[in-house]
Amino acid sequence: MRLLPLAAVTAVLVAAAGCGDSAEREYAVPSSLCGIHIKAATLTPLLPPGKRIAVKPANPVPDAITTCEVAVDKKVVLSVERERREPGAAARDIAVDQLSAHDPESAAARTIAYTDSAAVSITRCTAPDVVKEDISTVIRVFEPGRKDESAFKNLITEYTEALKRSTPCEAKSG
Repeated sequence: MRLLPLAAVTAVLVAAAGCGDSAEREYAVPSSLCGIHIKAATLTPLLPPGKRIAVKPANPVPDAITTCEVAVDKKVVLSVERERREPGAAARDIAVDQLSAHDPESAAARTIAYTDSAAVSITRCTAPDVVKEDISTVIRVFEPGRKDESAFKNLITEYTEALKRSTPCEAKSG
């Protein structure tokens, strides 16, 4: 058996390591999704390489559903949907029913459910001066976006906390 010199083996391994994901991200990662401020670093692990990024509203339904899409090089890679719901919604049920998630993880007293490709959260509107309802947030990644369970947990947690600070609950009228 012939052994290769260590330098030759090292050169082959370095060359092979460089063959993986050689594409680069040439755009600035946004720090806002659907008007909600998040850290760019929280979103970064889910985004693919590319030249341009755009975050735009996608068919918003006034007073009920807010959506936006993130596109990299004109391909939608991530979507965010917020919907007003009757009180009592469960994040896990939405993940299973709406996203066909088989066994989502749960967090934050079961108001968050997530997988490697999607996440759901529930914001409860329960104060005396607001309409009693829940607001669900669904965030999904699409190819060539990147799947990452930990990144989804971080994103949905940060997004939901920022949403709560934005006072999304509708005030009772008159």
